[in-house]
Amino acid sequence: MASHLFKRNEITKLAKKILAMQPDIIAMEGPLGAGKTTLTKAIAKELEIKDMIVSPTFILHRDYPGLDHIDAWRAEDFSEIKNLGLAKMIAKKHLIIIEWADKFEFEIRNLKLENRVIWVKIEYAEKENERSISYEDIGS
Repeated sequence: MASHLFKRNEITKLAKKILAMQPDIIAMEGPLGAGKTTLTKAIAKELEIKDMIVSPTFILHRDYPGLDHIDAWRAEDFSEIKNLGLAKMIAKKHLIIIEWADKFEFEIRNLKLENRVIWVKIEYAEKENERSISYEDIGS
């Protein structure tokens, strides 16, 4: 697992590194306010998505051109994520980003059987504008 300190203004560099790994699914974990949605916005920008990226905390899923954005924070069971149409999202071959993925780590790690899953962990660092971010390709 690669781990780096990133300043807020370096998030684009991280987005490019993650996208270079050609993920089907990006699973993110980290505490509230750590930057999961900020990273999602940077990834969307790199994908040239013009829509405003907004966290889907209360609706669980937002669909953008080429990107499905899921926020599992409110979900109590993985079936809620599946019922959003996860199989159809995977079949579309859009990039899928799942925030709060650690809630359903077992189930998401099992998605790697047919999909390249990149696991991203964001943590607060010592300085306010820095984050310790680790990421790994958990395979396909």
